[in-house]
Amino acid sequence: MANQEFFHRFLYALADIHGSLNQQVTEEAVARNAANLFGARGASLMLFDPSEENLMISASFGLSDAYRAKGAISPKKSLGETVNRAPVVVRDISQDPNVQYREAAVQEGIKSIVGVPLSAGCVLVGSLRLYFAQTKDLTPEEMEYLKAYAVQAGLALKKNFYFSSMKACAAEIHRVPSLNLKEALQTLVRTAGQYGHALGCALLLADRDKKTLGSVTSWGLSDAYLKKGPVSVGLSLGEINTGQPVVISSVANDPRVQYKSEAAAENVQAIIGLPVWVGENLAGALRLYYPFEFEPDQDDLLWMDFIAHQAGMALEKNQLLSQLKDKQDWYKDVLSEFDR
Repeated sequence: MANQEFFHRFLYALADIHGSLNQQVTEEAVARNAANLFGARGASLMLFDPSEENLMISASFGLSDAYRAKGAISPKKSLGETVNRAPVVVRDISQDPNVQYREAAVQEGIKSIVGVPLSAGCVLVGSLRLYFAQTKDLTPEEMEYLKAYAVQAGLALKKNFYFSSMKACAAEIHRVPSLNLKEALQTLVRTAGQYGHALGCALLLADRDKKTLGSVTSWGLSDAYLKKGPVSVGLSLGEINTGQPVVISSVANDPRVQYKSEAAAENVQAIIGLPVWVGENLAGALRLYYPFEFEPDQDDLLWMDFIAHQAGMALEKNQLLSQLKDKQDWYKDVLSEFDR
């Protein structure tokens, strides 16, 4: 397989999957090139749903609509490549128990399935699967090429995730005049949480007199967790004190977490805190909560800081609009006096 023709096709495939900032175009390119490169009958790109409990087919190539619609895929019942974070080869689906929808696969004419975990940077986001019409044994060399392709596919998706979330958040900020501030911030927080593959997200503003942080809006967090008690500026995380992002990669082992037992009950295992600035004033924090231990890289923090910046812009824009409205009302009062 490792011949000059394959390397040319491999390089073409990499150029194709890295060639667009459009997420759908990239996902379709990942599935199409995977099938063509490795001689598969079809391929699918599966991403975790918001609950992180199921995998959903986000893009596919060479598969029928009926097979695509067979149902949600359980990471534990199907292959298991995302559970073990290692490639899985089902050589013969009729003999392997790790096939969730065996009958649907047989009707599709599938004999073998290969699944590799897919990560966007340091975050596991789903799986890339190849489907073969004949029993298939991948050589060690072929498996290395497939794993290398999956790494590149993850990097391409990471770029798209960032671009899509930045575009969505910026668009919501500029829609503030047609939305009230609460709706705009709710959309921004939801967008940040979903694109960040977080369990939840919250925007907190600082009360300097009480030295506490109060939740303005949140997404994905239970009422019980939100009502756990006052969040102290001095005791909680510290992004308000330093004006810098704070990473709590392991909540259970970090003394900067104020409510550890409540976090454990919420299944919060990591927290990223980003300062939110309104003009030159440090107004609060944007926090993302993760159901797994997480050490973000510099690209992750750059993206998160941009989202926090957008939250600050939304608050500042609302402040300016309120001042403008008050000024307009003042002009109306003055003009009404002259009309008398």
